[in-house]
Amino acid sequence: MYLRLAGAPGSSLLLCPEKGTGPFCTYLASWLRCLPSIGPPLHRFVQESVSSILGDLAVANGSAKFQLAPEAVEAWRLQLPTLMNGCAELIASVPRAADYEILLEYPIPRVGKRIDAVLLMNDVIVAIETKTGHAPTAAERQVDDYAIYLACFHEPSAKRIIVPLVISDGHIASGGIRPFADEVIRPCRIASSKDVGRALISTERENCTSDADPINAEAWDKGRFRPIPPIIEAAVKLYSEMEVFEIGHACAAQEDLDRATSALVEAVIEARTNGKKLICFVTGVPGAGKTLVGLNAVHRKELRDDSAFLSGNGPLVKIIREALIRDVTQRSRSSGKPVTRRAAEISVQSFVQSVHRFADEHYHESDSIPAQRVIVFDEAQRAWDAEQNKRAKRPEVSEAHMMLDVMSRHGEWAVLVCLIGGGQEINRGEAGLAEWGTALRSFPEWQVYASPEVLAKKAEGPFLLFREGDPFPNRIKAVPQFHLEVSNRSIRAEHMSEWVDAVLNGNHNVAKQIATGMEYPPVLARRLATARAWLQGKRRGFTRAGLVASASASRLRADGIETAFGFHRDFEWERWFLDRDTCDEVGCDHKHCHDVRASSRLEVAATQFEVQGLELDWVGLCWGEDLVWAENKWASLNFNGKGWKPNNNKRKHQFRVNGYRVLLTRARQGMILYIPEPNAEDTSRMHQELASTSQFLIDCGVQEVHISQPK
Repeated sequence: MYLRLAGAPGSSLLLCPEKGTGPFCTYLASWLRCLPSIGPPLHRFVQESVSSILGDLAVANGSAKFQLAPEAVEAWRLQLPTLMNGCAELIASVPRAADYEILLEYPIPRVGKRIDAVLLMNDVIVAIETKTGHAPTAAERQVDDYAIYLACFHEPSAKRIIVPLVISDGHIASGGIRPFADEVIRPCRIASSKDVGRALISTERENCTSDADPINAEAWDKGRFRPIPPIIEAAVKLYSEMEVFEIGHACAAQEDLDRATSALVEAVIEARTNGKKLICFVTGVPGAGKTLVGLNAVHRKELRDDSAFLSGNGPLVKIIREALIRDVTQRSRSSGKPVTRRAAEISVQSFVQSVHRFADEHYHESDSIPAQRVIVFDEAQRAWDAEQNKRAKRPEVSEAHMMLDVMSRHGEWAVLVCLIGGGQEINRGEAGLAEWGTALRSFPEWQVYASPEVLAKKAEGPFLLFREGDPFPNRIKAVPQFHLEVSNRSIRAEHMSEWVDAVLNGNHNVAKQIATGMEYPPVLARRLATARAWLQGKRRGFTRAGLVASASASRLRADGIETAFGFHRDFEWERWFLDRDTCDEVGCDHKHCHDVRASSRLEVAATQFEVQGLELDWVGLCWGEDLVWAENKWASLNFNGKGWKPNNNKRKHQFRVNGYRVLLTRARQGMILYIPEPNAEDTSRMHQELASTSQFLIDCGVQEVHISQPK
C-alpha cells in the first residue's frame, strides 16, 4: 500500500512503511519511519500532517530529477488542507475510497508541466488542478489539457475514464458548451474549497464501476508516455536545442522515427568518412513523421554544422519561421534580455529554407558551392519538372537535376536526403519520385540509399523511383529503416492512413473493416452547423480545430467556405495556424489571441496547399463536388462558373485524389466530414452525386451525426 509523490514517470517517490524502493527514498526516510504501519493509502494521506508532506516536497525538490519551484511548495501549504479535507469526506461517505491512491506533482513529459494531484479512484483517473486565492483563472483549459495528454499519450490511461477537476475560489473561465460528449474525458468539474468533498463523492459515484479491474498505481506511475510532437512544436523545440522525444518513453511510432534518424546519421558519417556522394530516399505513410525525421537529423550534433533543411512547401516554411520568431522573442523577454522581432527574423531565417530559392541561388552560378554538404529536401516528390521550371522562367531541367548538379560541386563528399510522401503530388508541375530516378542517370557518381518501398518490384506510381527497373544495380542499397510504417499523427484514431487509402481506392468493404477496428473513426454531417458544433464540442484544453476544403471545391462558396486562389494567396495563414480564437489566461498580452483569422474560429477553410505537412487536433473536411462517388468510382469534376464538367485528364484526376488524401490525413485527434445537402433549387450543385458520396462514406464505416447547436 502506497502514497506517492510523483517524480519522473516510472521513477516516483514511493512511500511505503515496509520498505523504500523509489529512487528518492533516502530523502524520505524520516516520513517513512513515522508513517502508521497500517491503513490504506488515501487514509494515510488524510492522516498525515501538512508540515510533514511539505517537508518531503521540499526535500524531493533538492534532487535534479524532481524540480519544484519554491513558490510551488508554498502554494501547497495553502492547497493541501483543502485537498486532504475533501479526501477525508470522500472516505467517510464512500468507505472503499480508503483504498484509492493519490500522486502529487505528477509530471507530463514534453509539456514540461505537472498535474497538482492525480487521484486513482478504482478504475477512474481524476486529474486535479488547485488554485489559491480568488483571482480569475484559466484552470479549466489547463486541466483539460492534462487530461488529453493522459488519454492520448499515457499507455496505462488509455481507455480509462478521466475526470478533470479544478479546485478554486476564484472565477473559472469556462471551456464552453460541448454538445458532443467525449467518451473518455468527462466534462471538467469545478469545486470551491468548501465543496471538494462533494465533488469527489459525486465523481466517484457517477463514474466508478465497483467490479471493474482497479488501476494498479505502481504500474500506472511507471507507465510509458508516448508523446509525438506536432511538427510546429517540434521545430520550436529543436531550434531551442532541446530533445524532440522524451528519453525512456519509447513507443512504436517513436522507435520508427529514431531508427530512421539514426540510419540517416550513419549514412552521412559513412559518406563523410569515405568521400561519397550519397542520395537517400525516406518514405512513409501519411502522418508517419518524415518531416520530423528530417528536422531531427539536421539538428543532431553529428550533422548540425554541415546541414540545412529545405522545403518546397511555402506555407510550412512561413508558419514554422513565424512560430520560431514568436518563441525567440517570448523567451528573450522572459530572460530579461529582449530581442526585437527583426533580430529574431534574421536569427531563424536559415533554420528552414525554401528549396526553390536555394536551387535558384546556386544553379545559375556554375561555380557557386553551397556552404552545407548535407541537404534535407522535404516533400521531394513535389520537386518541379522541367516544364514547370520553364513556365517559371527557370532553367529547362527538372528541380531534381538542379539539386544534384549543385550538390555535385562539392569536391569530396555530399549527401542529399529526399523525404518522400507517396500519393501526395497535388499540383501541376510536381514531377513525382520517378523524376529523381531520371535525373540520377546524369550523375553516375552518386550512390543511392533508398527505402525498399521505392525499389520493390511491386512499387507503382508515386512510389516508383526507376520506371524501367534498377539502372544502377551496383550503386543502390535498400535501407529498411528509411521507410516509416507507423502513423503518429492520428493519436486517437490509429490506422487512419490505411482507412483513407481504402476509401480513395473505392474499396468500401476494406474501409469499413478498418473503421470497425478504430476507436475513434471519422464521423459525417450533412449540415455545416452540425460540423462546427461537433468541432467546438470536441475541443478541450488548448487544442486547435479547423475547417479544410479542396482548392477546386468552388461551390462551397454557397456555404460560406471560400476556396478561390486570390483569397487564399493573400490570407495570413500563420495566424490561422498559430493564433488563438479566444484567450482567458491571466496576464496574457493578447497579442496573438482573440483573432477571427485563427483556425479554431471555424470561419476560414484551409486547402491542401496550406495544410500539407502540417496538422490540427480536430479537422472538419468540407467535401465539394470536385470529387464525388458516381457509378461506383471516384469522378473528378471542374466548375466553369455555371456548372460542373467531367475532368478526363488522368494526371489531373490523380492530383485531385491526392489532394483529398492530404485533407483526410491532417487530424491528430478526430475528423468530421461535412457533405453538403444543398437547396434543391440550386442547379449549380451536384445533388445526387453528393448524396451518393455521403452514402459511400457511410458504407466505409463513417457514422452520421445530427446534433447541431444554434450559433
